[in-house]
Amino acid sequence: MTDLPIWRSQVHDQGDSRTVTISGELDLTVAGDLRQMLIAQLDRAGTTGVNAELSAVTFLDSAGLGALIGAFQHADQLGRGFTVSGPVQGVQRVMQIAGVYDLLTVGDVRRSQPG
Repeated sequence: MTDLPIWRSQVHDQGDSRTVTISGELDLTVAGDLRQMLIAQLDRAGTTGVNAELSAVTFLDSAGLGALIGAFQHADQLGRGFTVSGPVQGVQRVMQIAGVYDLLTVGDVRRSQPG
């Protein structure tokens, strides 16, 4: 039997920003790969921000959430934006319980200001 991936991602370039559409289950088994992939997008030359679109994510545990938070922190260190959008109710609830929903969602976009 072949193991199917439990998550997938697709990157959409939008000028100097990227939207990463993510689907499937984001748990301990994929958290490291997820974080690395998001950081790689943030590190791309000329990128001002990355949005992780989560409407097709069916499960999120603390490790998956940690990967999203790690990407947010990396973006903050670079002076770039990182947001998530479209989480389904169960995913949104995990983010709310952890106290990071307002921090990570598009409603509270954090971008560095020109200085």
